[in-house]
Amino acid sequence: MKNSKFSCNLVLRNKLKRTSLIALAVMALTSCNSTSSGLNLDTQSAASISSTTIEQASLPPSQTVLSQMEKVANWQLPRIEDLRYIKFKRGESLEVKRWVQGAFYTGLIRVAQRSENPVYTQWISYKGKEWDWQLGKIPYFGDDQLIAQTYIWYYLNHDDNPAYLAPTITAFEQILANYSPTSLEFTPERDENGLHKCQTRWCWADALFMAPATWFGLTRATGDPKYADFAHQEVKATVDYLFDPKYDLLYRDSRFITEKGEFGEQLFWARGSGWVFAGLANIMEYIEQDDPRRTFYESLFLKMAAKLKSLQKQDGTWAMSLLAGEKIPQPETSGTAFFTYGLAWGIKNGLLNAKEYEPSVAKGWEALNQAVHPDGKLGWVQGIGAAPGSVSYNDSQIYGVGGYLLAGSAIFDIMQQRESQ
Repeated sequence: MKNSKFSCNLVLRNKLKRTSLIALAVMALTSCNSTSSGLNLDTQSAASISSTTIEQASLPPSQTVLSQMEKVANWQLPRIEDLRYIKFKRGESLEVKRWVQGAFYTGLIRVAQRSENPVYTQWISYKGKEWDWQLGKIPYFGDDQLIAQTYIWYYLNHDDNPAYLAPTITAFEQILANYSPTSLEFTPERDENGLHKCQTRWCWADALFMAPATWFGLTRATGDPKYADFAHQEVKATVDYLFDPKYDLLYRDSRFITEKGEFGEQLFWARGSGWVFAGLANIMEYIEQDDPRRTFYESLFLKMAAKLKSLQKQDGTWAMSLLAGEKIPQPETSGTAFFTYGLAWGIKNGLLNAKEYEPSVAKGWEALNQAVHPDGKLGWVQGIGAAPGSVSYNDSQIYGVGGYLLAGSAIFDIMQQRESQ
């Protein structure tokens, strides 16, 4: 297996010298996955995955984790430009530079940072140049700011060309100049771009993954504190508005404060909470240990971690409606991936006790890998939405892949650190 992987990477490097990147991704990445051709399991097999009880699991060696990450990334990358397997809201998923694709790239940069295979970094560079390093369609909309986290990563780690940051700086300067502290209530009224009025700010939980780390990252890249100052102000406002201290979780938006789930439970959507939890980790990547603002993020992170640990199901996943728990038997991998990432990131960075939290990370990672099809497709990903819904083994989405790669990156780092001791 090791020799096969080496040969595949060698072929990949040789092809980089003589073919286009897209052609390379389609030809080489697909062939690098040593998988079967079947995409479907029979009903009985799929049901057995959804009812699995993971009593004990341990984290695999770092190279095993990296191989798992590469397998999933290698299945996804050649399909990123057509997404034919996605039936629900495929058009929204194909919109470049917007949140669905941006969430995938937040994971891909983690693979690029850890893999010896050059294609991941090459692809990121290629797409950045193709898009002229622009934000998404509506620059003031938090979802359309996510893609700049990829640009900032590339700028900080590979090529500090100011042109890579210039469009983001221009957009953010306009936001700062025109800022108006509108209400965070999620009302039906929409603006000329079809956004809810409150979405000029971060009035929904998902936004805490999409936008703040971009603003904090821009401060890191430019040295100008005003971007982080603004982000901190807005994150605090969102948390103050949506956080429920009774449950130590955030509502997806104000509409859900009075919503009940299918079983009468207070409704906290797993992926919405996953966006927040993973977003806190990404924000803290850009906040120094001695920054007085860091206490706010660490405190919220620790509260959520303890609550999420208590809500993990026996199969290692989290229910789409978090408080419903085992009453929802289906696994769901996007929320599970973001929670697994956050918990692993907390252990890696010394915020969470490994003995206490690592079993949850190990079970989450095991559950995620049980959802990976033989060819590398990640299944059991709930489609685009704002609340719990339906999901099946064959359902996949690129933001779920992004979450999976984030989770793998933090677990890889934990294990590599231990192996080097």
